Amino acid sequence: MCALVLVCAASAAQAGDRLDAIKGRGYLVCGVGAHVPGFSTRDAGGAWQGFDVDICKAIAAGIFGDATKLRFKPIDTLVNFASDKEIDLVLRGLTWTSGRELPGDLRFGPIILYDGQGFLVRKKLNISSPDALSGRPICTSLDAGFTDFLRGLRVYFDNRKLVLKTVVKDRRADAAEALFAGGCDAMSADTTELAEALIEKAPHPEDFVILPQQITKEPLAPLLRKGDEQFFDAVRWSIFALIDAEELGITAANLERMKASKDPDLRYFFAAKEGPGLTAGWTAGIVKAVGNYGDIYGRNFGDRSRAKMPRGLSRLWTQGGVMYAPPIR
Repeated sequence: MCALVLVCAASAAQAGDRLDAIKGRGYLVCGVGAHVPGFSTRDAGGAWQGFDVDICKAIAAGIFGDATKLRFKPIDTLVNFASDKEIDLVLRGLTWTSGRELPGDLRFGPIILYDGQGFLVRKKLNISSPDALSGRPICTSLDAGFTDFLRGLRVYFDNRKLVLKTVVKDRRADAAEALFAGGCDAMSADTTELAEALIEKAPHPEDFVILPQQITKEPLAPLLRKGDEQFFDAVRWSIFALIDAEELGITAANLERMKASKDPDLRYFFAAKEGPGLTAGWTAGIVKAVGNYGDIYGRNFGDRSRAKMPRGLSRLWTQGGVMYAPPIR
């Protein structure tokens, strides 16, 4: 997902330099997409909202104990990330690939969403599998960047000896408009991009459904500069806390009751030690600020959003997915 050009090599900082700069200025700077429905948009009052925004808030809460100590910068390319030394990390629906990480001084943090090429279909067709789209017109686009949606369709349909019928548009927005106008029975793109289309473009999102199956893998993760292990640890463990909190059933609503529990796992979670990059009480502070991982997913892509996007592999490992974090103890 997200065709950002990688031709950069930011100079590596000494251990602690990035974290020291963040604490010195008093806030975290996150690079996010200027307008990516579900991930990062501004509301009528100008406040940022979305999945990536909430992850940034969690990291700020972990570092400062205050999720408002945060600034957002719209970013379009990784070249801009490299040239703007104030940006601490980027969350922009970025797929973790070797081509983005190995050539330079950038590194990915933990996977925060398991994306992949999927299908958006008309609900009235009662289609539950991509195989049922054999012979039906599928809208797709050519502006996929690192992901070739047309190739993905051909490989899937050829391997299963299905009949592929495509309606190819130059831009993803055009493919979405064609679907909503009745020009095809389904649309294929990365699942989060299908969710974006439903959130922003669909006149009646309830008339469509995103199938749970994905035919490619696009693991999304935050991108940082190499060279500051303390900041990297703060990012990792702030994200891990969100996932562990969901597994333990901790939410912003039940936080105080859970803190009083004598359950050993809950006691470990709330007694997590602070470190150079994390403030005292960081686990509770993160949950209080944004909820747990399931809360973030639900309000931005899941049942509480217009997209109603299936969690798929992004479900917890205890619920049939692969979302998994080291225990906090």
